[in-house]
Amino acid sequence: MKTRPDPATDKQSGGRGGSVQPAPRGAMTIMDRVGAFSGAAYFIVANAAIAIGADAATPDAPTGQESLDALARMAANPAAQAAISIEFLAFTFWMTFIGYVCWRLRAAGWVAAVALVGGVVEIAVKLGSAAPLISGYSLRDQISPEQAAILTQMNKADFMVGLLPAGLFVLCAAIAALRTKELGRVLALSGIVIGAGNIVTASVSGVNLPESGFAPAFLLILVWELVISLRWGFARNHPRVRAAVSPANPVIS
Repeated sequence: MKTRPDPATDKQSGGRGGSVQPAPRGAMTIMDRVGAFSGAAYFIVANAAIAIGADAATPDAPTGQESLDALARMAANPAAQAAISIEFLAFTFWMTFIGYVCWRLRAAGWVAAVALVGGVVEIAVKLGSAAPLISGYSLRDQISPEQAAILTQMNKADFMVGLLPAGLFVLCAAIAALRTKELGRVLALSGIVIGAGNIVTASVSGVNLPESGFAPAFLLILVWELVISLRWGFARNHPRVRAAVSPANPVIS
């Protein structure tokens, strides 16, 4: 029995253990573009829902009574009700985009898998954050201002908690893109900084929620996802992904 290096393995890895080299490129299909542009679709549809459902009479930090008043105005405004349904549609695009990103970066190995976990958890948190709003709307004539205030605060808490998995998704996706050379160094490194920044924001905030219930760091996540969505969506080619193999694995002959 003797061992010899596998030439194919050594070619793929470039002689560096576990490194990922660019794979041959193939033409983008319609389905590839659907996956890539789903990120831009999420950004557009989600912001349209926010614009349609915006209530200028509700302050950033409403009291319980102000929250009840906002629910009453929603009940009298079909457009505001439709905005919630539109936002659910936006989440469908977001789920599609997360799946596409992690599929495209799968050659990076476990880092891409962690990005998928972060994206799935973020979607779960965002969908869960709708429960207090829907419950408050359904029971608006039965709950007290104090109960309305609790539901509003739960919605804020869900958003801040969501910064953690959202940051993890961007951080790991950017690392995977850097390893597979799916993105340029500037865009990949900016994703690493943005993802890590959101993780730190969520960790430092802890139980101390900002009064507005919003973190500007999350806007950077949305912009980063929009940029890579457009970059990949308008690209002429995409790589035929192949997994990296370490040259340390011998071929037995």
